[in-house]
Amino acid sequence: MKSDPELMADFAGGDESAFDKLVKRHQVGLLNYFFRLLWDRTLAEDLTQEVFLRLYTHREEYEPRAKFTTYLYRIGRNCWIDYLRRTKAERKTRSLDAQDEEGRSLSEAVAARAEDPRSTVGKDELTEAVIEAIDALPEDHKLVFILSEVQGMKYQEIGETLGIPVGTVKSRMFHALKRLREHLGRSMKGARGPWQQAGGEAD
Repeated sequence: MKSDPELMADFAGGDESAFDKLVKRHQVGLLNYFFRLLWDRTLAEDLTQEVFLRLYTHREEYEPRAKFTTYLYRIGRNCWIDYLRRTKAERKTRSLDAQDEEGRSLSEAVAARAEDPRSTVGKDELTEAVIEAIDALPEDHKLVFILSEVQGMKYQEIGETLGIPVGTVKSRMFHALKRLREHLGRSMKGARGPWQQAGGEAD
């Protein structure tokens, strides 16, 4: 199986099927990434399409020195920022029953992240509290949190994706977790998740 850089080279050379393989390989990851940023499946699909459109249009700009996923999610980050600017961060009503590309609803995704299912609040209330807490994060902190907790990226990869030093990634993650702890506080009593981890020292 060809690597992402090899497929990009084939695509830049005129092989359209290489692009189709890249889409098939990465579309689920992008859809889940945008879904966790916007909590809206339709918007996630639209932004994923926009990412691949930009990749198609600017295929000759990719340089194999950069990891392909770093390049792809950098495009994704730009698409998300552009969306927020266009809409001034106005969101459609979120549905707790909306499903991501892995077939999990938002409620199920949050429940899976909790270590103690016997939370003192109801699942829907808990889910909404998490959504509101994440949405309340500054944009740069939210991006770092999603890339780390949802996409599973290492700090080095996140730094390359966002074009910032690793120390800045650590600092933003530290403050994101701190804000989440403060925001969730009382409503999350009895539930555990990434917001309760130390998150490292701020640089």
